[in-house]
Amino acid sequence: MVLKDCSRCMVYTPEGKRLEEAQVVHTKDYIFLYFENRSMRDSRIYTTVDFYDDRIGLVRAICELLIHRNPSFPETPYLWMADCTVKEVKGQLQRQQDIRARVNIEIGFEAQYHGLFYGVIENISAGGLYITTKQPLEKDEIISFQYSFRSAKRTFKARTIRGKRIGDQKYGYGCQFVDLSDNAEAVIREYVFRVLKEKDQGRR
Repeated sequence: MVLKDCSRCMVYTPEGKRLEEAQVVHTKDYIFLYFENRSMRDSRIYTTVDFYDDRIGLVRAICELLIHRNPSFPETPYLWMADCTVKEVKGQLQRQQDIRARVNIEIGFEAQYHGLFYGVIENISAGGLYITTKQPLEKDEIISFQYSFRSAKRTFKARTIRGKRIGDQKYGYGCQFVDLSDNAEAVIREYVFRVLKEKDQGRR
């Protein structure tokens, strides 16, 4: 079984364009995808699917999808579903390579050696984030912040991995999350996935 703990994916067209987000239900032997898009039709396609697995990262695979009406509709909101067979795994991104979303979140941080400061999160993934700030920081300094990526506000910690000066009074730091629970990682993955989906819809 390719997947360990996956509930979301992005399905592409055979031509490589984003087609639709889908909910994922998988067992040891089967993978099922469920679609809210009601304009789909019965079909069989071979295409790329990005699975957002909360345990192992992003899994990109070539899949055979047998798309048909969901027999459980209207008890569930998904009119269409697909029986999914993974034909080939094309790649897997670990946390440090994880898919990133560009954001612009102005927020307060607390640094291990420099106390409270303000900065901007400019991109984020389940592996880490990139921030800009007027506050110089040390390499390997632990910073923390509170934010609500889903509903409840959580505290997140990260370590500065690399930094550079941007102009006279601004610095940029690439940071790696530390002590990130499986649930917190899943929250960030869901947030990144949602941001990318919204930006993709805005380009259509």
